Amino acid sequence: MVGQGLLPGRTLSPSDYAWESAPWHAERPAGVPGFGSNPEQADAVAQFQPFTRYARERLPQTPLWNPYVMGGRPFLANGQSAVLSPFALPSYVLPFWTSLGVIAALKLWVAALGAWALAGALGIGRAGALLAGLAFGFGLYLVTWLPWPLASVWALLPWVLVATDRVVRRPDAPGVAWLAGATALALFGGHPESTFHVVVAAAALALLSAGLRRPRALAAWALGIAAGAGLAGLLLVPLLELLAHSGDVATRRGEPPAHLAPKYVLGALLPEYWGRPTQGVIDSFINIRAFYAGVLPAMLAACALLRPTVERVAVALFGALCAAVMFGVWPVFQIVTRVPGFREAHNTRLGVMVVLAVALLAAWGLDDLVRHRPARRALVLAGGLALVPLVAVAAAGRLSELHLHDALAVAWWFRDLPNDAAKFLVAPQAALLEWLVLAALALALLAARVTQRLGPTAFAILALALTAADLLRFGVGENPAIPRAHAQQPATAAIRFLQRRPERFAGVRPHFGVPPVNANLGMDFGLADARGYDYPVVRRYDELWRRAIAPSVPFIPPTTQADTRPSALRGLSLLGTRWLVQQPQDRPLRVRGLRLAYDGRDARIYELPAALPRAFLVDRQVRAAGAGAALDAVLAPGWDGRRSAVVEEPLPAVHAGRGSPGRATLERSARPERVAVAVSARRPALLVMTDTAYPGWRAEVDGRRAPLRRVDYLLRGVVVPAGRHRVELTYAPASWRAGWILSVLTALALAAAVLAGHRRRRA
Repeated sequence: MVGQGLLPGRTLSPSDYAWESAPWHAERPAGVPGFGSNPEQADAVAQFQPFTRYARERLPQTPLWNPYVMGGRPFLANGQSAVLSPFALPSYVLPFWTSLGVIAALKLWVAALGAWALAGALGIGRAGALLAGLAFGFGLYLVTWLPWPLASVWALLPWVLVATDRVVRRPDAPGVAWLAGATALALFGGHPESTFHVVVAAAALALLSAGLRRPRALAAWALGIAAGAGLAGLLLVPLLELLAHSGDVATRRGEPPAHLAPKYVLGALLPEYWGRPTQGVIDSFINIRAFYAGVLPAMLAACALLRPTVERVAVALFGALCAAVMFGVWPVFQIVTRVPGFREAHNTRLGVMVVLAVALLAAWGLDDLVRHRPARRALVLAGGLALVPLVAVAAAGRLSELHLHDALAVAWWFRDLPNDAAKFLVAPQAALLEWLVLAALALALLAARVTQRLGPTAFAILALALTAADLLRFGVGENPAIPRAHAQQPATAAIRFLQRRPERFAGVRPHFGVPPVNANLGMDFGLADARGYDYPVVRRYDELWRRAIAPSVPFIPPTTQADTRPSALRGLSLLGTRWLVQQPQDRPLRVRGLRLAYDGRDARIYELPAALPRAFLVDRQVRAAGAGAALDAVLAPGWDGRRSAVVEEPLPAVHAGRGSPGRATLERSARPERVAVAVSARRPALLVMTDTAYPGWRAEVDGRRAPLRRVDYLLRGVVVPAGRHRVELTYAPASWRAGWILSVLTALALAAAVLAGHRRRRA
């Protein structure tokens, strides 16, 4: 599924997507398809890979701050940078493009081995446990999400459940430490929201195993989870600080909870009903409906309920509950999405819980057929399930006009899905043909076991082989392996133009396609982008963008787009955005306030002379009563930020005078967490820096601490006296210091508890 990314000269990456945007579109190599080999994995190109490369370059120094996006923002604290993820380690020690394949393989194997271990912990036999590992670890849900940090968390999901089972059965110090370690690794995985779902699943297992009659076991479990949060304190405390200063929680609470359309239930049986993103689609985003764990596992999961036990029924009910939340089933969806945590989370990703439930039920089903005399009703139930896709496809009207020849060719990879109206019938029919062949093989295998023509060992081996072949059929190619020559984009003339000019830039929203220098990609070239694609978003930056710069952007985050309306230019000027990049194929901009500075076949670049400098002095202040009034003031058409600063609290040391108050020169720094400015002030003045004000920055003037002010709604300001001075800003957040101290203390406490328990046992 991912090994082709380890072949010489290739890499497991969809990064050829970047060739679709300026300034690389004009130089796109032959053989690179439009929007890349898998455009549905664009997040990996625009977010996760740039973050990993940035962390790789900064280590062994801790990368706390990212100066290249959104006017500067926390890096480690965002969670998605996944600096501390165990799956990030290969990218720090191997060549980057090689590491992507290794990381993907590790995620699959860690998930598969975890499901195998979990099945064993639940008392499932060897064959069933192997099937659970196959169905979960190599099922389509995990495979299609591999480039995302969510998969890093999900790969550890079964291990958190194994640790939960251990600590509930034996509530001792080693069990608590094991659970704490697994929880911390999940939190480090890069998607805390998914870790919340993992903890919910662990809580359900703890309640199932311990019940309310064993409070000591439940207390040990809760202690393990809390200790895991403590171990992850060096990430969790800065993240909580960023959440407190972001607009994300309020934004999510203000939006209706999302759920999937009921039609996507069919994805559990017909994964390519809507096509394949690496070939052709009739409906995008396979990863939201990739619940496929194999034909035989689906049949065996149903058969497992013919021998109901408390554990099987509980797993089935938990999976059904998660599915009900995902698909908005009343009243489950309405109740669950009012619970704190679920109200803010994207609960459509509970699909991973559904797949794990199916994998465990399938393991029990295989166990029954291996250990016990098979009942014929199992074959009847499996046969009924085999007919469901046929009925569903016919009911949807996809068999009204048969294209069997084309469907068969698409189903078994003789050709790609045609790009015409026929694809709306060919894709479902091809998916049905795939199912019917695999279902026939699965039914034949079950019939041979039910009629005793196959012994338990032979049946188990063939069942595992069929499932492996089935999952390979649909998983291979979802994560494309491309030539390394196509993976990395060069520094074009437009990029070099921007590199010679330290001011910020932004890509103008195109008439069609990908914005120029897609947000975050400038990081690879040392370019400061006023835009950004990263969560959580600092509240004031988010409000500026939504109100002035990109107020009507559907679906994608508005912070990835830049408009050229007057309010947008004022907002961009506030952030020191001097350069606007446009696709060369778009109509040239005729916008007042912009001047064409570069015109090449790769891009057009316009200068915004009104942009504020990165550092400058003012001696006038305008008082604003609160954040809203400050935003109104800095966006007002007549406001001149070079002459006066908008303050929410008056600065008594700053007084207006005649002429320029002086000059400020920003010094280049090798450390993003340190900024230095040389100041020559004719009188007491305010040094303004067009960087996002955020807690944790401290200022010194000539080595002496000075108050750091928030001015102009979201920028940094420092009052300086008359004369020549050196102003130095350092990012050393108390949240980071408190976080690593918490992590160290938790680790020491766990080690001491385990050691004390070991000594008591020896005594």
